[in-house]
This record gives sequence, C-alpha cells and structure tokens, in this order.
Amino acid sequence: MHFEEFGKEHEKTIVMLHAANYVHVFAKQYCLSDEYHLIVPHLMGYGDETDKTFNAEEQIKELAEFISSLGKKVALVGFSLGAMVGFKLLSEHPELFNCAVLVSPWLIKDRETLDKVVAANEKQLASFKKKWLCGLIARMNGFTKEQRISFVEQMQRVTPETVKNAVDNGITLETVGGFGKVDVPVLALAGGKEQDFMRESVKKMAEMNENCSCEIWEKAAHNIPPMFAKRFNEQIRGFVGKAFDKA
Repeated sequence: MHFEEFGKEHEKTIVMLHAANYVHVFAKQYCLSDEYHLIVPHLMGYGDETDKTFNAEEQIKELAEFISSLGKKVALVGFSLGAMVGFKLLSEHPELFNCAVLVSPWLIKDRETLDKVVAANEKQLASFKKKWLCGLIARMNGFTKEQRISFVEQMQRVTPETVKNAVDNGITLETVGGFGKVDVPVLALAGGKEQDFMRESVKKMAEMNENCSCEIWEKAAHNIPPMFAKRFNEQIRGFVGKAFDKA
C-alpha cells in the first residue's frame, strides 16, 4: 500500500483517509505536520494504487494491517469516501485508535440515490480525463505544483469500476456493526449545504454512540477540509490533541 508521510515519525500520528479521486484533499491540513506525524494512505484505485480496483472489504483489511504494524494507537481523520472507510475501520478495529474525526460520511443510502450518484461520478470521471480540467481543479483545492502534476497523471488511470465500487461500497449504518460500542472519542462533521442524507448520517452516529458528537457547519457544503481549512485545522488540533493527552 502506497502512502505519504509528513512530519516527524516520533510525533503523535494521525492517519488521514482521503476522498474519492483526491489523494491530496487534505493538502491544507499538511501544515499540522508541525505538531503531528501525518500518514496519508492512497486508497485502492486512486493515487498510486490505480493498479487495483476499489473494494471496501479488502481496503479495510489492508488498512488494519498497516496501522497495526505501526505499533501504536493513532488518530483517524477521514473525508467523504475516507470517512466511510474510516467508519467501518473504526467500528471493526477500535483498538487501533484513540480518536476519530469523520467528515461527510454517507451512511444512509437507498438504491435510487446510489444509482444516481454512480452515474454522476462516472460522468465526472470522464471530465477528469481532460488534463487541463484536472489541473484547474487541483489548483482550486490548493495543491502544490508537484501535487497537481501527480493528480493529473493519476486521474488518467482511475477506472469506472473503481468509481462505481467507491460509491456503492456497502458501508451503511445498518451493514456495519460495532460502532455503538466504540469507546474512543469520535467527532462527526457535515456541511449544512450538503444533502439531507449526509447530515442525517452524522446525527445518527451521535445517537448510536455516547462517545460520538456531531456538528453541522451551516455555511459548508461537501468541502470542509479544503474550503474551511482554518476552522477544520483548529478543530483537529483541539479534538485530537485532547484525546492524545488523555491516552
């Protein structure tokens, strides 16, 4: 499994699980490497893992084995697809973590909406094959020149099968067991301008587990890490820092 690191290895570690397509969606969080050791795994089918097709069960297994090999508990931060994967990973392997921040996980799903989102994402993938558009989107997300170049190259290799599997991943509040018993602090975030099912997902998480709190950021859409970076970084510092201090 390919991953990138920022900061010093001896510092407290945060594993960051990116959104579909955007390996560097946390680019504006990399400044946290002044205080933490950041690890950003490339999820199956994306980044430098495009020789694989995304599969939720296999991804969970890979991540659990990798994090276990670190020999210490870590903080978990996930956005969108990364938040869904993080929800399942945390629920099934809570012993690996001392806290989690999950942003915009889609955990309440129906067949009709899934089919619509799959179709929309397949259309988006076709547009990403236009290199100039990839570069523009990467720039808008605050990627460095090097990150923009790699993003454009990587997106040319992402397959429709990965896009479909990443959306229709089988991860829901009903299909994943164990979250109600997770005994580490969890913060679930969503934007007030996101779809109802996204906001309801984080609210239900808080209802399911007394250790989980949720916040709806009213001015945000599906864009909290890149567009609300200052507030989000402060939230991570406070929440994750407090959890590490208690550990």
